Amino acid sequence: MPWYRTGTVSVALNSNAVVGSGTAFLANSRVGDAFIGPDGGQYEVTNIASNTSLSITPNYRSASNGAGSYALMPVQGYTKDLADQVRAMIQQWGATLAGLGLVSTQNVVPVTMGGTGGTNPAAARAGLQLGSAAVASIGYESGNVADAYATGRTRTSVVQSWLTNAVHGIDPNLYPPGSPSMPSGGTGYWYKQIFRHSDGSNRLTVAWPYGLAGNSGTIKFQSIYDGATTPWLELYHTGNTTRAADGTLKAI
Repeated sequence: MPWYRTGTVSVALNSNAVVGSGTAFLANSRVGDAFIGPDGGQYEVTNIASNTSLSITPNYRSASNGAGSYALMPVQGYTKDLADQVRAMIQQWGATLAGLGLVSTQNVVPVTMGGTGGTNPAAARAGLQLGSAAVASIGYESGNVADAYATGRTRTSVVQSWLTNAVHGIDPNLYPPGSPSMPSGGTGYWYKQIFRHSDGSNRLTVAWPYGLAGNSGTIKFQSIYDGATTPWLELYHTGNTTRAADGTLKAI
């Protein structure tokens, strides 16, 4: 800190009072600082009453001076203030810092100490034994991670063309009556599942029935090849056939 010399001071022989003019003692001095008087002598600041009044020890030793030059030299006041701040910080954070233990000496905190063991994302994932799924995108393609709807849970039921969504897997829409190109029959509501080979647009579509009270519906499928659809075919089961006496099945 620079020495403070702004303004002038009035001092009297054998007095400990220093009266300033144009001074700002409160912001620029601390108890314990050195007061260099108009006589060039050094005194210790013992009290700062205001911006224009402070006390010194020993009492002023030279002839009185009503408007003398002076200087305030930082000595121990700032050191004490800094020490007080450090002490307060240690009281607040000391236990936390001590609790870091050996972690505080590690350049890279290992997994055994609660870290990741890595200095970059890839090394951190390896340290935590995270596989490729940790960085995979959600989707339906190779290398993707499937979301909840890919396992058979739909999130909407809106009228839209059956041919709109060509992504393989289970369609997140439950198709209600009135959806264009949808199979007929059953309860009128259908789940859609698509199988594709590679990334082509040719696909097999399976229509799974949405069952209602007393009506489980039927299962149908069709192929879409080069943009053209084949007729819907229906799987026969005990719900849509009867068995004749000779053992043959007949559609209901």
